[in-house]
Amino acid sequence: MRCDQSCGLTKEAVAFLEAHEVQPDPCPCCHRTYPSPLEVIGHYNGFDEYALFRHKLQDGRYADEFLQSQPWSSGPVAFIGLRLSDGQEFLWTEEEINQAL
Repeated sequence: MRCDQSCGLTKEAVAFLEAHEVQPDPCPCCHRTYPSPLEVIGHYNGFDEYALFRHKLQDGRYADEFLQSQPWSSGPVAFIGLRLSDGQEFLWTEEEINQAL
């Protein structure tokens, strides 16, 4: 069966966002935090259309998701890169991409 597959962001990018992304204030009643509101900055296509997001960082910078690579393995496999507004990037290596396929 052919289908879209997403490998998403690298572990390093996810850890970076967990440490540096702006977190919303918790609910005053239940004290749960709401998901961060993310700005949609673009889309990429497989068999469906998927959003790419901008993440606001605590220091005023932002981090944009982009489609780094989309090789085929029984369908398109999406590897998402993360580019900070200062030019720093979190990317999948060719080895990591090949191992995931």
